[in-house]
Amino acid sequence: MKLRIKWVLLVLATFAVSALSLEAANNAAVSRVGGDIKYLASDELEGRGPDTPGLQKAAEYIRSEFKKAGLKSGVKDGSYFQPFKIAIDMKPTPESFLTLRGPNGAEWKLERGKDFEPLAFGGAGKAKAEVVFAGYGISGAAEKYDDYLDADVAGKIIVIIRREPQQSNPKSVFKGKEMTPHSYIRTKIALAKKHKAAGVILVNDPFSTKSAGKDELTKHNGFGTRGNGIPFAHVSQSVLDKLLAASPLKAGDQKLSNLSAVEKYIDKNLKPLTQPLAGWTAELNFSFQRVEANVANVIGVLEGEGPKANETIVIGAHYDHLGYGPFGSRTPNVRAIHNGADDNATGTAAVMELARRFAQRKKKLPRRLVFIAFTGEERGLLGSRYYVDHPLFPLKDTIAMINFDMIGQLGKNGLQLGGVGSAKEFKALVDKLIEGGDLKVRTGGMMGGSDHLSFYTKKIPIFAFFTGMTKLYHTPKDKFETINVDGVVKVIDFAEKVAEALANLPDRPTYVKVPTRQPGGAMSYLGIVPDYGAGSDGLTVAAVNKGSPADQGGLKAGDIITKIGGHQRCRHSGVGDRVA
Repeated sequence: MKLRIKWVLLVLATFAVSALSLEAANNAAVSRVGGDIKYLASDELEGRGPDTPGLQKAAEYIRSEFKKAGLKSGVKDGSYFQPFKIAIDMKPTPESFLTLRGPNGAEWKLERGKDFEPLAFGGAGKAKAEVVFAGYGISGAAEKYDDYLDADVAGKIIVIIRREPQQSNPKSVFKGKEMTPHSYIRTKIALAKKHKAAGVILVNDPFSTKSAGKDELTKHNGFGTRGNGIPFAHVSQSVLDKLLAASPLKAGDQKLSNLSAVEKYIDKNLKPLTQPLAGWTAELNFSFQRVEANVANVIGVLEGEGPKANETIVIGAHYDHLGYGPFGSRTPNVRAIHNGADDNATGTAAVMELARRFAQRKKKLPRRLVFIAFTGEERGLLGSRYYVDHPLFPLKDTIAMINFDMIGQLGKNGLQLGGVGSAKEFKALVDKLIEGGDLKVRTGGMMGGSDHLSFYTKKIPIFAFFTGMTKLYHTPKDKFETINVDGVVKVIDFAEKVAEALANLPDRPTYVKVPTRQPGGAMSYLGIVPDYGAGSDGLTVAAVNKGSPADQGGLKAGDIITKIGGHQRCRHSGVGDRVA
């Protein structure tokens, strides 16, 4: 009996030690992963935007962790960096100009940065025409206010006031202090084009500049950088006041000789004042040049051992984010650091943690593991697309790609695992790994919109790890404090099993074509992968899904979309869409 009791106690003690060891290992993993996420999402890294030093700091940190783990450089020069260029801006050329000509032969060549600023939101173009004042550039049927009513602005260069009338009136038909869609720059430009204006000149509203204490010109990229096919400039209030002093607007018997008087009249009477600025013409010619930044994918490798060692499994995530905005931001009116803790410091941390875990194993896996931190994902999967176009390990021997994008919000819905249908063997593999585990896993066919898509278009099976969207997505509120680090580690634990199972498959997985689902409305339906960073005067096509409506219509990578169904261009949501 005593021997039996001792044996039971020994077994219990062994289990207790084992449990404590597992707990200690988990705590250590949470500490490591949490530290990675916290640093990558810190203010020091400035949101890891492509135009910030913080992106380079992130790349150097990832490289350092790859080295510490024992990974070799995946790049032949030993740098771990696969460099390429990315478009970050469309800047006006020095030749861009705006000249005003007035009564009695007056000519005024405006000074850029002081008197005016060409805006990339309008795009390149030139015009020489009569100047027409068009109020706020609003057509509001519900508000019974229309600056274009009975007005002919076709072929004219119109001047419009920013925002909308009666901003201080809580009973205003424009909802008082609440910004309505009539204020959006997108709306104003669309109306100007609808009425066939040759160009648009924007001026700040006195109400806002009085509150701000200054009249400030919008930067050339302030409303976004993708052109809308009409030359567009912002001028100072002093410029417009000079025009009005020489050619006052007529309001019945009144003459309104400055912008403040115009604003007060419209606020009081809610009547448009659209009319030519007598004697004034404008000549403008705006062109823009692409501004590029040097960026790099970070690549480390663990070689395999055995007859399948030449076959590769890519484990990746993007480490870039939105910087300070506004590109891609869901709060485009706010210039602030978008820390991108969930998107995608969490995924990047997963890649580094898996690199550590597999590197410390005494026995090598049968296949090569290539760990890649991609950049430029937020600009249209640019880093992963660059890699598959310039692979450092043959794509024909790349048997699978595992991608992590936003795995920091594990909750009751569990892990969403996409790509299970992209290979015949994947469902059985995943079902076996899920069985008996405590992680809830929902499997699906294909999830688009992240770097795995670049590999899938090359007929490489994929897994896409994702824990769901929140209201924090693409806002400055996506911070480290909101991350479920324990949940991230649980996802990594499961991913480790998936990667190991892939590496040990007796035969390479068999690619299966499945329908893709990616964000983007019409783009998704048409089967188009957009390139938001191309800097063209339209929407550049990065790739076309085979068999899709776009493919059947003859669209190819590199084509530029300027209209869809008669509507001028498709825009990337969030880039100037709501700017007023």
